[in-house]
Amino acid sequence: MTATAVMGLASCSNDNDPAGGQEVPQGKATGMQLVLDLGGAATRAIKDENADDTETTIENLNIFIYGANGVFEKEHQIAFGDLTDAGDNKYKTKELVATTGAKTIYVGANMTAAMIQTMKATPANGLSGKGVDEVVANITTPDKFVMFSTVGATPTLVEDTDADVNVTPTENQVTVTLQRLAAKIAVGMTANLADANVQQGAAGTIEDLGYVVDNINKMYYLTYGGAAAAAKDANMTVGQYQEADFELITDFTAAAVTYNVIDPGVAYIKANGGNWGVDYASENLTQDKMIKGVTRIVVKGKFTPAAGVEVTDDGAGNITFQENVAGHIAANTTYHLLDFPEAGGYAFFPEATTDAQLKEFMAQKKGVAAAEVTDVMLEEAKKTYTNGLNYWWVTVKDNQGDVLRNHFYKVDVTSIWAPGRTDGKFDPDKDDKPIDKETNITVEVTVEPWNFVEFNADLRP
Repeated sequence: MTATAVMGLASCSNDNDPAGGQEVPQGKATGMQLVLDLGGAATRAIKDENADDTETTIENLNIFIYGANGVFEKEHQIAFGDLTDAGDNKYKTKELVATTGAKTIYVGANMTAAMIQTMKATPANGLSGKGVDEVVANITTPDKFVMFSTVGATPTLVEDTDADVNVTPTENQVTVTLQRLAAKIAVGMTANLADANVQQGAAGTIEDLGYVVDNINKMYYLTYGGAAAAAKDANMTVGQYQEADFELITDFTAAAVTYNVIDPGVAYIKANGGNWGVDYASENLTQDKMIKGVTRIVVKGKFTPAAGVEVTDDGAGNITFQENVAGHIAANTTYHLLDFPEAGGYAFFPEATTDAQLKEFMAQKKGVAAAEVTDVMLEEAKKTYTNGLNYWWVTVKDNQGDVLRNHFYKVDVTSIWAPGRTDGKFDPDKDDKPIDKETNITVEVTVEPWNFVEFNADLRP
């Protein structure tokens, strides 16, 4: 049994009714057996080609048993190495202590201490409304990932009347399916920046691309409460959004923020275990699909405009402008952009350009006196790019921005619109707006063991 064999998990149904419809004595001592079906009829190879050993390792299982009234009754912790190979890619526990009657059973793998305590302290019917406060690093540790039941098993355990202690009644053999609680995200770029129609917008040079995942949910649910229950999240709407419940980047230039490198012109090669940078997020579901509530992929890069506006100012009120001066904006320097209809396109200025000079440029383009260009008008038109840094957002179009557990999102950037945003942070003017074409991409979805979601992205500001 190898670690990589663990995650090809397939569901299997049980007949949970007692034989012959006889009444089951309640609360009588009995035994049950947990069955992990690691293959099923459709997946004999037990392989997830999109996963590495870390993402497939199960170290131990926690089994939580709740009574008919939903009250927690018993926990069992079992090392994966103690499971018995039952053949046909199935592995069984030894017989576990339980009581007869209707039960709800959840199983977790590699769970944190806080998760275990939450399960033991919460009735089964309250789990679908119980958020777990865990940062993504705790559910994607370097050696194993936290996994949990897709749904709660609901057997009716019967009395074990067989004298053979190694034989568990069929009704008491509970089969479960697990999912990783994390989502996996890889962003790359098959196209080269020099390819036709890849770079859009202003002319210039884009380089040093990288990405990071932002606004990662910490208050998510272990379970939705059952197969028929609607998915819930602790942050359903923007009105309920609490920054403390999210891992939120406040400074995208900070040294502590590690960006995964995006190399243009490099294809994703599964045979190499995936050669693009990988990051992880927890599940994040929203009801109103507003921008501030969703988990975002933020791409950072340096854009240097091919040309800029040269300003000549004699200090006596005579200011002239020469447009489209090639190489006027140096790489890695701060520059301003004026974007307003009369400019007829993007107008880039070196950092030393004053607001008074920018107002004069606007006035000349608008055909009005400089005094008629207000501070508000300048603020609406002006953007400043510090050290040439630009940012673009990608939100998962599948499920309208929702990030789902056990899904692998592979994003291929197909075009980039420059310039981008001046910062990766949320825009106060757009926080309460719905996800729209400005921040979205087109997707293709392929379901594999890592619930593979593959899509292309056009980076827009």
